[in-house]
Amino acid sequence: MEENDKILIKSSTSNLSLVRGFIEHKAKSLNLDLLTTNQIVISVDEACTNIIKHTHKFNDNQIIEIESFLTDNKFIIILKYKGEAFDPTKKQNPDMNEYFAKYKVGGLGIPLMKKSMDKIEFTHTKPDLNSLTLIKVI
Repeated sequence: MEENDKILIKSSTSNLSLVRGFIEHKAKSLNLDLLTTNQIVISVDEACTNIIKHTHKFNDNQIIEIESFLTDNKFIIILKYKGEAFDPTKKQNPDMNEYFAKYKVGGLGIPLMKKSMDKIEFTHTKPDLNSLTLIKVI
């Protein structure tokens, strides 16, 4: 792995542009096309946003570690963070007819991640260490 394959950010939405830049730079270094790059960047952004809002509850004293690497034609991004366990892979996709009928806002990040990435894995190690892995076959 290259030295710049990992970053640590404070858990704040003001740091999401750093995350997007980090992932976009890595994707470009792998010569990924624009659509694939955007799918990955948006997925990682959504994952970090969920961690910041729901797990860390906007507490910027918390840290998110983001690691990316290529192995076996898979671009892998691992987000490590402390907090209560929440497994996005177990969340049901919303009924879109009901969603739009009720003029809901938000709540589409996880379905977007599931659609954009080839695989998502979540692990929780007691007492409070979480790892969310996003995988894109390239």
